[in-house]
Amino acid sequence: MISMDRNTSPKSPLTKDMINKAVEQANIETYSEEELEKFKTLYAKRNRFNRNQIEVANGSDEWIQKIVMTLGQSGVMSFKPDFFMYQVYTNQVGIRFYSVASRGDFSFDFDAAVRAIQDKKPSVFFISNPHNPTGVLLPSYAMKQLADAMKAVGGYLVIDEAYGEFALDRELPTGDHVIILRTLSKVYGLAGLRIGIAIAKGEAFDKITKINHPYPLNSLSLVLANALLNDEEKLDEWFNYQKELHQKLVDSFEIVRRHVRIKPSHTNFVFVYGDKAKDLYNYLLENGFKGRVYEEDQQLSNVARFSIVDETAVDELRALITKWGEAND
Repeated sequence: MISMDRNTSPKSPLTKDMINKAVEQANIETYSEEELEKFKTLYAKRNRFNRNQIEVANGSDEWIQKIVMTLGQSGVMSFKPDFFMYQVYTNQVGIRFYSVASRGDFSFDFDAAVRAIQDKKPSVFFISNPHNPTGVLLPSYAMKQLADAMKAVGGYLVIDEAYGEFALDRELPTGDHVIILRTLSKVYGLAGLRIGIAIAKGEAFDKITKINHPYPLNSLSLVLANALLNDEEKLDEWFNYQKELHQKLVDSFEIVRRHVRIKPSHTNFVFVYGDKAKDLYNYLLENGFKGRVYEEDQQLSNVARFSIVDETAVDELRALITKWGEAND
């Protein structure tokens, strides 16, 4: 069974030689301070962030949890649908969670979100951009609109950019009330290392990092991540490879646009919906390709999501999609 349900890379960018060399270099008998500082410097340089405004944790999920715990006292808000862990972590600590429903086509009414913010006055508004699960890149003006609304009620906007590297350059809102989350789990292809990055400044940075661990990541994860970040040519090639796989995935599903609706994607997955979306999912599952459906969410009952596969599986996937489309003509 080929997994298309996790939104991770189908392979690793690290060769066995790179892994073996990194393991040999790792000083596992000491704490990881030196490698941690190196990681922050390399990541900040590549992504043009201020080195002093970056902190790391064991996956971006840990940052979501920390933000809820440190900033979420007056409630947490998000769109519905969005990344489900925003609500999970909020519920875990007994904080009120508010959602702003999408339209029927899974687009969002940002004016309605601003009104909801003004009404409920949440401490935190989480939003993934590019959006999960639809894959859509939400406009910069909307991010600023939400940021301004949260600032007006004394809260924080958290922009979860797990798939940010798949998107075109975009302008981000700035200020002490804005927190950006990134990860090495998606385009970097290093989900197993569990490296999440928070970018913030001022009061927001101080609050979310005050409960961070002194050595938040292990030495092996950092040495492996640094090996990739230190090789910019290889990393550029890897990013391009991931984006090529994504384009092939999109092209494959475009074949059956006459039967299902497809959202424009700026991620490593495709979001399809409509009356036949679940049938397409079941057909591919029966033939060895496992996508993602949302049985637990009535709003997403006619939705399926499929993440990238490697080049050895693309042709088979495309042929299956074509065959399904012809059978449904």
